[in-house]
Amino acid sequence: MASSSSNSGRHWNYDVFINFRGEDTRKIFVGHLYRALKQKAITTFVDSQELRKGNDLSKLLTAIQDSRLSIVVFSEHYASSTWCLRELVEILRCMDTQNQIVVPVFYQVDPSHVRKLKRSFAQAFTKQEEDSNTNTEEVQSWISALTRATNLSGWDSRNYQDDGQLIEEIVADIFNKLIQTSSSKANGLVGIDSHIAKMDLLLCPGVDDVRFVGIWGMGGLGKTTIARAVYEKISCQFEHCCFLDNVKEGFTKKGEIQMQEELLGRILMEKEPTVGTLNRGSKMIMERLGEKKVLIVLDDVDDVAQIEVLLGKEHSFGGGSRIILTTRDTQLLGRVDQIYKPNLLSDGEAVKLFRQYAFRTNKPSEEYDNLSRCAIKYAQGLPLALKVLGAFLFDKSIREWEETLRKIKKIPHMGIHGVLKTSFDGLDDSEKDIFLDIACFFRGLDRDYVAEFLDACGFFPHSGLRVLIDRALITISYDNKIEMHDLLQEMGREVVRQESIKEPGRRSRLWTREDVVHVLTQNTGTEAVEGIMLDLSNSEDVYINAEAFVRMTNLRLLRIYYSSSPKFAGYNRHMRGFFMFQHMSGDFQFLSHELRCLIWHGYPLKSLPSNFHPKNLVHLDMPYSHLEQLWEGTEHLKKLKFVNLKHSQYLNKTTNFIEATNLEELDLSSCESLLEVHSSILAHEKLVFLSLSGCKKLKILPSRIHMKSLKVLNLSGCSNIEKFPEISEVMKELVELYLDATAIEELPSSINNLTSLATLILRGCRQLKILPSSICLKSLKDLDLSGCSNLEKFPEISDVMTELVELYLDATAIQELPSSINNLTSLATLILRSCRQLKILPSRICMKSLKVLDLSGCSNLEKFPQISEVVKELTLLYLDHTAINKLPSSIERLQGLQLVYRRMNTAPKWTEQVRVTLDTMPASACVNDDFSWRKYGQKQPDRSDELERTEAAGLQGNKSLSLKLSRMHSCNVSGNKRDVEVIPQLKALLLLSDANKDRSSSTKLENLDALISDVEDLFKTFSSFDVRPPDTDK
Repeated sequence: MASSSSNSGRHWNYDVFINFRGEDTRKIFVGHLYRALKQKAITTFVDSQELRKGNDLSKLLTAIQDSRLSIVVFSEHYASSTWCLRELVEILRCMDTQNQIVVPVFYQVDPSHVRKLKRSFAQAFTKQEEDSNTNTEEVQSWISALTRATNLSGWDSRNYQDDGQLIEEIVADIFNKLIQTSSSKANGLVGIDSHIAKMDLLLCPGVDDVRFVGIWGMGGLGKTTIARAVYEKISCQFEHCCFLDNVKEGFTKKGEIQMQEELLGRILMEKEPTVGTLNRGSKMIMERLGEKKVLIVLDDVDDVAQIEVLLGKEHSFGGGSRIILTTRDTQLLGRVDQIYKPNLLSDGEAVKLFRQYAFRTNKPSEEYDNLSRCAIKYAQGLPLALKVLGAFLFDKSIREWEETLRKIKKIPHMGIHGVLKTSFDGLDDSEKDIFLDIACFFRGLDRDYVAEFLDACGFFPHSGLRVLIDRALITISYDNKIEMHDLLQEMGREVVRQESIKEPGRRSRLWTREDVVHVLTQNTGTEAVEGIMLDLSNSEDVYINAEAFVRMTNLRLLRIYYSSSPKFAGYNRHMRGFFMFQHMSGDFQFLSHELRCLIWHGYPLKSLPSNFHPKNLVHLDMPYSHLEQLWEGTEHLKKLKFVNLKHSQYLNKTTNFIEATNLEELDLSSCESLLEVHSSILAHEKLVFLSLSGCKKLKILPSRIHMKSLKVLNLSGCSNIEKFPEISEVMKELVELYLDATAIEELPSSINNLTSLATLILRGCRQLKILPSSICLKSLKDLDLSGCSNLEKFPEISDVMTELVELYLDATAIQELPSSINNLTSLATLILRSCRQLKILPSRICMKSLKVLDLSGCSNLEKFPQISEVVKELTLLYLDHTAINKLPSSIERLQGLQLVYRRMNTAPKWTEQVRVTLDTMPASACVNDDFSWRKYGQKQPDRSDELERTEAAGLQGNKSLSLKLSRMHSCNVSGNKRDVEVIPQLKALLLLSDANKDRSSSTKLENLDALISDVEDLFKTFSSFDVRPPDTDK
């Protein structure tokens, strides 16, 4: 506790100084008091008899000055000691000048005797007066000091039955006084009170059980500071207490037996006992501490064996005991009751803590503001970094600040690096490799993808990643990305830099552009290099010496990429020049056979080295490459799982993947020169994703396809493929099939073998004429046949399909929709727009889930089907440019209808049977050129009082109606000869006739948003309304 500082920044060496007469109380009261204070971790100064020999008081006076609190023990012969009296004078001086707390204890004496100098105190001063060497002024100062001290609040031993009870209460009082005067902020985390409060909830004070609580987190997070603050607050509540710090270091330097002896010595306030053997030590701990209410803090534990050595495998502490463990490894906390995980500091807390160390004030000079922000950003809320960096920058000039902040970006501060590196040092070799790979290459990438690579390297990633998580070295984000604190990444990269400070080519991993370019251009690489990462985004021309790879025989990862390349923006042929500034000189004859991951965007050569044997390759990612072919013949590719060659415009054929038995993803999209694919691809048993989209020269696929693991097949834009292969057997895994913009003429009936197919896209297949006579794809959710302009017949739905939600048939040549369409019981969207050959719909529609029905542009459709039962879901119905001139009476069963868009050239013949009161209408619109009521069957009113509740109306043709309405917000008055009078809420007014254009300026409408007086204005304004505009070609 003594290391705490006051609010003014004063450093104390001692918590308590005891002023006493040794002959009276040293071996009885003061000796017991000293032990009790020490047991509570209160650093106490008690002078020794040797110290009092001679006349030099300086050491004692210095100890008084270096103490936060003084206990003055008045005893029978106290005043006979000039040492005691001189100490008392100094104590009161410190009380006046540095706010030292003074606590008097009257041990077996009456306080009035001390104050009034009676009995032994009177006798002592009588002797002083008789001594001719006595300084009269000094004696008066002693008398004054005694009087002042006895007026302070203190303790009278005569009020207690025994010394034990007195000492217990004194120690508790002293502890509380020290806690109140200590400054947690100066010694630890800003916001420490919040941490203490949260720990208090986990410790459950007052509950009479034995409770273990762990504090877990990365190095430098403040775990020890939090544990110390909690210990100082609650230790007075326990019989025995011990804060055993640096346990890991102690076990390393001292060993198990000495750590047992230290624990016993500290907690029992005895000289460290000799335990002899480990078993005897464990037995002694249980015997001496068993059944006692104890508080033990084990700080910085890194092995469960340390806990067992110090606390025993079976703990038998007394009720109410609390054990606190701090560690960086959550695996050690498997048996604790609660785990506290401190967060990084918030921005505001980080600012306060940094200023505390960098400026010793919370209001530094404004000229340091920007530099302070840079330093705080660098620390990323880590208390250790804020303290170390702040203390280092204290009292330095702006130029020194600038230089320091530049330097730490390249070389971490050793005070921070050293603390963080202890976590790294505790890993085994495989775990270290995993950590360094993540720090240098894989931060922010998908966990499963990284694990695939690490597994191929033999690093045991599943257990290894778990260890890194448990030791707070990495975290996994909500979307399965691997993350780590900036300073931990920096620590890992510094470990690699230290492998060879001067020559990057002798390091295991290279990631900075400067180092990579140096190695690849100067040919300084060695067998030490295991990984290279080079981001070429926004960079100048790069010149690579092909011979630089010759000596890098242990290269596992080669990643030359563009983080802002066209692959993120979609393919654009004009972006190919983006990759043209890669240049390679020399003969590229060698690539390491140890490569697991080869990523090279815009690879500039036509082929890979002829002697490259990718036997260990897992991931091949070379989009926008100049490759014409991967390699000749059949290679040993059993570890290969991912291949991406998209936009490789010169690739004309695929390799034989028959040996790539574990291949899962193959992306050859937009390889415009690709003429054929090897038959081994469409017979692959483990391939999950295959894309050949945009391969415009690809004409022929193998006649049959059987890929039992395939989930996605994309052939969209393969405009020369005329025939889709037969599906020879049931493929249960295929979920998505994209055949849009192909030249396929017929879809084989074997398509029904795709029993799990959910998405089938045939959009824009203009040659498609024939579908299977019946479709029974029970998992299908989305079927798009839009733009298949030669498709005349839609197949029968042979069985109920409960999954299909969206069906797009717009711009097809379909003439009739079969009645079996009603078997699509979950269909929500049915689009038949611009089906100009469509003449017949089923006589009845019974699709209760239908929400959108679009028949617009079906110019030969004359009859709308009967609605066989109530449909509540249908909200949008488009009938514009159809030949329908009468709707059936059953239309009223469309109870959820909100918008009907209907535009035609002849007056409609609405059924007279439908009557719906206007005030029940939803706030939407029924729009057509001739009649604009919300629902069908409403006659246009002749009087304004019938429009009192109307919100939208079409009044075209009305010659006499005067408009004075409060609720109306849209109105079409084309052809009306009367001026529009004031309608306060009107927002849209259509004046679609020449006569009305002249009157537009006469309206007095304060809330009007849109005044449309011609068709051109109409289209400009439609975007402001939730109404679909008519086809522009009409």
